[in-house]
Amino acid sequence: MRTMHGILYLFTVLMIHSAAQAGDMPDPADHEFNPVISGQFKGRDQMLKTVDQKSFNVYVTGPEDARKGILLIHEWWGLNDHIRSWADRFAAMGYRAVAIDLYGGRITRDKVEAGRLMKTVDQTQANRKLKAAIDWLRAPGRRLVTLGWCFGGGQSLRATLQAPGEIAGTIIYYGQPVLDVDRLRTIQGPVLGLYAKQDGWITPDVVKSFQQAMRAAGKTLEVHSYDARHAFANPSGGRYNSDAARQAWKEVLAFLARVMDY
Repeated sequence: MRTMHGILYLFTVLMIHSAAQAGDMPDPADHEFNPVISGQFKGRDQMLKTVDQKSFNVYVTGPEDARKGILLIHEWWGLNDHIRSWADRFAAMGYRAVAIDLYGGRITRDKVEAGRLMKTVDQTQANRKLKAAIDWLRAPGRRLVTLGWCFGGGQSLRATLQAPGEIAGTIIYYGQPVLDVDRLRTIQGPVLGLYAKQDGWITPDVVKSFQQAMRAAGKTLEVHSYDARHAFANPSGGRYNSDAARQAWKEVLAFLARVMDY
């Protein structure tokens, strides 16, 4: 039985690596999990419902009367402490922050399991969750942005596409883009893309294709690429690059200052 389990595990690893090489998902070699976040948080978990009454969890933090709101989407690990800490960080900056769970409460520190979880996401249902979270986050006079990393980077753009008239700006950390020009034409705010030149998943060619699609759609895309690997901005990850992360954060702050300026 142990031998059979070992064979199945090896087969899963090889399948995930092959998919990564084909461009469908991150290469597990670009991800290691190092639990360095304290776990002391100021927000709360809350259940929301999609339009078809499917429940899902979000982590909510920040002032209820904030004039700025941000939807955060997790990496392939799930809604873990690292993402909760980011939500609290934005809350300290005056944002009403919502970090959405697209994995149904499942989190992992294992690369193989993370790849499996990411591949099992039903995008139609994920879109409904993203839309419901945006609807919940909306408030009179509040401007909204979306931000995600890795798996969540692609979902950040997809969130905007669910409610383009509600989103003032979209931030993508090394996420899979949407290249459908007709869909991109619906975006009403600028998009910031932060990428890694040594990324084997979101390669420079993928970024170039995204730039071309956004240009064809007549939309604003600001791209910054760094001499780093995928997941360079995650301090709990094995590919963390402090210089690239610091430069990217400066671009995020400058972008937010522009799109959130009343």
